[in-house]
Amino acid sequence: MTTATLLSNPAPLNNAAPYAVQLRNGWLRLGQEVILRGVTLDIAAGEGVTLLGHNGAGKTTLLRLLASQLRLTRGEGRIYGYDLADSRSVREHIHLMPVEGGLYPDLSAQENLEFALQMHQQTPQKADVLAALRRVDLEAASGRRVRFLSAGMRKRLNLARVLLLARPLNLIDEPFANLDEAGRLLTLEVLQELRGQGHTLVIAAHEPDLARQVAPRALRLAQGQLTDAGQQGAL
Repeated sequence: MTTATLLSNPAPLNNAAPYAVQLRNGWLRLGQEVILRGVTLDIAAGEGVTLLGHNGAGKTTLLRLLASQLRLTRGEGRIYGYDLADSRSVREHIHLMPVEGGLYPDLSAQENLEFALQMHQQTPQKADVLAALRRVDLEAASGRRVRFLSAGMRKRLNLARVLLLARPLNLIDEPFANLDEAGRLLTLEVLQELRGQGHTLVIAAHEPDLARQVAPRALRLAQGQLTDAGQQGAL
């Protein structure tokens, strides 16, 4: 299996290499706070990486940076060879699943998925939308407004959006939060399917035992620096 690599002597960025993520000496400052301190990182295409760290360590911020929602203060970064500053190209290759939110409360579950496809210049196909809802056990709630869905149901709806958009790099923030045991197992199964299809996953999680079943390489973010937390057995 390919692995994420932390480099003490970083090589130049390589457009031809099969990397989903490359950072070189990445620094990120938000206001007076430094979130990243000289981070250098390679994540191979198709790899699964679990991002660990305590609350406030900057895991969500790092995911937002890779999604081109934030810009490096210093350093270089690429997603599938595209410079992070080229947000249009980057966003064609990534999808960020937030820990919560990201849905329109006055639209139904089905309408949310159809709108997400339209926003990404994809034509919604009802059969595909219903199949995604069925996969996350939400077909019966397809016509229900999101404001009336439970936190766990909203979480599964966000997961259905990941399936539909089918981006090669999926940045997933706390996928097991607000879920019961059945929901966590369902989420794990769907993420395993995505890995099996060749998608790259970067998962920020407080449930490392679950996350590392699908993303066995673990990185720990602390005090603005990433360290290698080891490799778990292959899928």
